Amino acid sequence: MSTCKRVLIVDDEPNIRALLEAILDISDFETYSVDSAEQALSTLNIKPFDIVITDHEMGGMDGSQLARIIKSQCPNIFVIGVSGNQRSSKFLDAGADFFLSKPIDFNELFSIIEKYKETSS
Repeated sequence: MSTCKRVLIVDDEPNIRALLEAILDISDFETYSVDSAEQALSTLNIKPFDIVITDHEMGGMDGSQLARIIKSQCPNIFVIGVSGNQRSSKFLDAGADFFLSKPIDFNELFSIIEKYKETSS
C-alpha cells in the first residue's frame, strides 16, 4: 500500500496553485498551498511535508532563498523549484532537488515525484 505524500505548493499566482493542487489531489497526494515563502516557512513549522514545490519570483523572499532555508532546517524535504525564467542554477545551488521550467510539464513533474517516492520508501 502506498503512503500518501504531503505536498506544499508555494506560488503567488492563485491559478497555478489551484491547478497544481487539483492535479496532485487526484493523483493521491495531500496538498496544501500558500502564496509566499514566508507563509511556507510558517506552515512548515506547524505541519510536516514530504515535498515542496516552489515558484521563484514572489513578493518578499524568493523561491531559491526558501529552498536554502528548507534544506538547512529539514534536509529530508524534497524541494522542486519552478520558474518561468531560467533560474535552475539558483535553485540547485540553494539545495533544491529538481528544477522545472514554466509552463510546467506535468508528465515531467510526476516522473520526478515518482522517482522521489521510490527512493524515499
